[in-house]
Amino acid sequence: MNKLIILFFTILSSAAFAQKDSPNISYSMPSVEAGIRWSSADAPAGSSAKQALGIQLGASTVFNFAPSFGLKTGLFYVERPFLFDTSGAESKGKITYFDIPAFFMFKFEEYAGVYFGPSLSFKLGDESTPKALSGIKGTVIPLTLGAQFKFTSTFGLNVFFETLSGDSATGLSNNRAVGASLMIAFD
Repeated sequence: MNKLIILFFTILSSAAFAQKDSPNISYSMPSVEAGIRWSSADAPAGSSAKQALGIQLGASTVFNFAPSFGLKTGLFYVERPFLFDTSGAESKGKITYFDIPAFFMFKFEEYAGVYFGPSLSFKLGDESTPKALSGIKGTVIPLTLGAQFKFTSTFGLNVFFETLSGDSATGLSNNRAVGASLMIAFD
């Protein structure tokens, strides 16, 4: 796993130093993003899951390998909250992560596209009430399907659906989220 992470960062850093006017690789849609996400997860036995609201903040860009195909990547602070109701008692909390996406993007034009791919998520912290979570994974890899487009040369929208199969903590599994982020672009 460590070799895979090192390879991922090597590829990402070499792409980050590519020049915009390079004949092989260019970048587009560099932006900062801030948004909200509605998350849910499968509840422990005897509980019913509800949706909870979290935030997502970060920066992204698309490295273009061809006029209509590229790699969307960046760095994001992501909250993955959860909320359960067990016999009238509410359990809630969130696990926060730094996400590094590696999304393959198909661009319809310079200002719009759809993407799909994994993120490498590193745990920053967690909180829950009434009792603490146990067995929290330090690294998870969610899959995301989304679309982004710009309204003007500086403002745009990113909408997405994310799924994380398996357990992120003991009794907390199959996290899902839908969200939207406002993009401020720096083209």
